[in-house]
Amino acid sequence: MQRFYAAAMQPRLVNEVRLPGIRQVTQATGPGWVVTERDSVTVNLFDQELRRVARLAVPLDGPQMKVSATRRLVAAGDEQQIVVLDRDGAIRWRSTWQRLGDSAGADFHLDGDGTLWIRLAGTGELVALHGARGTEIHRIPLPGPEAAWFVHSPRNAWTGLTLLDPDRSDAMLIRLDAEHIVSRPLAGGDLAGFSPAGGRCLTLTTDGFLSVRDVASDAAIAERHLEDLRGAPHWPVSPRYVDHALFLTEDLILIAVNTADLPNDAEGHLLLSALSLGCRSEVRYPRHHGSGSVHPAHQPGRWLTRQHEDDQLRLWQLDVRLDDEPLPGQLALL
Repeated sequence: MQRFYAAAMQPRLVNEVRLPGIRQVTQATGPGWVVTERDSVTVNLFDQELRRVARLAVPLDGPQMKVSATRRLVAAGDEQQIVVLDRDGAIRWRSTWQRLGDSAGADFHLDGDGTLWIRLAGTGELVALHGARGTEIHRIPLPGPEAAWFVHSPRNAWTGLTLLDPDRSDAMLIRLDAEHIVSRPLAGGDLAGFSPAGGRCLTLTTDGFLSVRDVASDAAIAERHLEDLRGAPHWPVSPRYVDHALFLTEDLILIAVNTADLPNDAEGHLLLSALSLGCRSEVRYPRHHGSGSVHPAHQPGRWLTRQHEDDQLRLWQLDVRLDDEPLPGQLALL
């Protein structure tokens, strides 16, 4: 039987910026991104059009720092301490991790309500602080792996959290209720992101399974293994794993597939149906642009790529209508 493959789609380049020495790119809680540099304790803030709006020197001891930002605040932390600044660079407060109850560093996230969430690695606790003042609201025990990954929810009802483990990851939803932390487990593996409306989420497992889940019920809407992406392009070897994945629109998911022997040693980027996880299209960037790693944008239909080789950030726009209406000849794929 003849097999149909999804057509290729070329996105439109909205903007590009070269920033020498990019270390970390993080979506801000609010339009834009926050970007750190490898060789300095500097934070760069970009708006949703990828225009740099601020460059802040952070009073920390070393460049190996993590960051999170909202419309008003920037939180930065290294192995010893955390500092929270206004977007004009004025310091709101700072604290050592030891003062907060730990000495091993932490992962953290500023949510849309101004709460600073901290997962203390050494004590295995989850702490909620008032982001602007640094006062503690509540803390609960949260044992498990040291490394944690926070995921912003577009509607701010919940914040996503994954405790990263090489063999098994625990994902959950967290929020404050009457100044007490409430958590709810989430099945499916690592939490990759939420849909633009916030009603669905995307999860991944290290052995190649993807699932789209209903946030309210945790029910699986679609599940599929990486090697069973119907309509995916034919590559010389099977994909090894999904490196990054994000909701592009309510109908489409963008995944970066890591596999050997792709042209120019680049990751392959695919657009999947958000209802079936069938492949809708392969993303083909203009010839002089490689694919790079992907990062979510606040505007549906847009995403950010980072080119590691030439320190380029590029903002892309989906310019064609691809939703869950099948393309000609592809009815069986969805």
